[in-house]
Amino acid sequence: MAALSEDLPFVKSDGHDSRITSLTTYRTLGNTGLKVSPIAYGAGTFGDAWGEAWSSGKEQAESIFQHYINAGGNFFDTSDIYQAGQSEQWLGEFMQNAKNRDRLVISTKGTQNQFENDPNGGGNGRKHIIKAVEASLKRLKTDYIDLYFLHQWDMFTPVEEVISTFETLIQQGKIRHYGLSNFPSWYTTKLQMLAQQSFRNPVAAIQNQYSLAARHSDYEHLPMCEQLNIGFTAWSPLANGLLTGKYRVDEDGQLVGKGRLTDSWATDPSVANLATEKNIKIVKTLIEVANELEQTPSQVALNWMLKHRGVTSAIIGARKLSQLEDNLKALEFDLTSEHVIKLDTASEPEQLSPYSYHTKEMQALIHTGTQIAKM
Repeated sequence: MAALSEDLPFVKSDGHDSRITSLTTYRTLGNTGLKVSPIAYGAGTFGDAWGEAWSSGKEQAESIFQHYINAGGNFFDTSDIYQAGQSEQWLGEFMQNAKNRDRLVISTKGTQNQFENDPNGGGNGRKHIIKAVEASLKRLKTDYIDLYFLHQWDMFTPVEEVISTFETLIQQGKIRHYGLSNFPSWYTTKLQMLAQQSFRNPVAAIQNQYSLAARHSDYEHLPMCEQLNIGFTAWSPLANGLLTGKYRVDEDGQLVGKGRLTDSWATDPSVANLATEKNIKIVKTLIEVANELEQTPSQVALNWMLKHRGVTSAIIGARKLSQLEDNLKALEFDLTSEHVIKLDTASEPEQLSPYSYHTKEMQALIHTGTQIAKM
């Protein structure tokens, strides 16, 4: 089977960008004037409510915060549910101590229910989201949020209400831009079209899981972002540690290792499952490429994503300062075309209809041998 990017010409697979060399090679976020670092810091480790495997500890967390900024980073991502609200609180304290709020781009999220058995205590309805934004502002110790995401698709709230709610929050100055995280592409497209038709603020960015082990967004979300000028931010770009080098293939062809995936829980167990044949192949190939380039697996996985897959910013969740330092070096080298092909092939997502139907043979029937150049 050919690689997905070969069968789907609208998936940008040759977008190598050698200009990205550091955190200070900023990128515009979709259709906005915001300039963000290509690697964002995910503050999910700021807090201790989730246990040791997920916590940096407050002193180290503030050191990570400062090191990221000193390296030129300006993009922090969090959520009202991360560490039961502690993530926003710690981030707010760190910004207050550093007195640098206006130099940073802060994104946070809300959807999850904050009040047990309250039908309006969660979801994306106007009642909950306005209250959630106000609570996040207090925890973050700020009077505005640069980018506010709906964290999940609640499957009930109409697109029209979401647009109206965000328009109100923008007019009030509580948020600057908004986005959608983990939403279907059809919902995002509908919202974007309605916003444009009614001359209201459009979707600035989406946030989806994306990595060598989770390339579902290749089907529709990445092409949608390219066509509609929407930023794409990737959560779990290292698949909960699967792609860091902690896990390796043993003599029996099985993945082994010790880390978050064996000691704690994962944000998406179906993707981070060590036992799958595909993950074994991905990790083996990743380690081979990393060894050939004398880079770490984490650096290779992030480089592949940011320089070759059309992702605006990858959200890393380094728990230790040493991990952050390692990850930031991902931008300082270039993969060869041969290495990109090896990684693309090993991580190739399953062909699904209708994309599996649109083969080269089908295109030959459609165009009957004529040569057509896409401009």
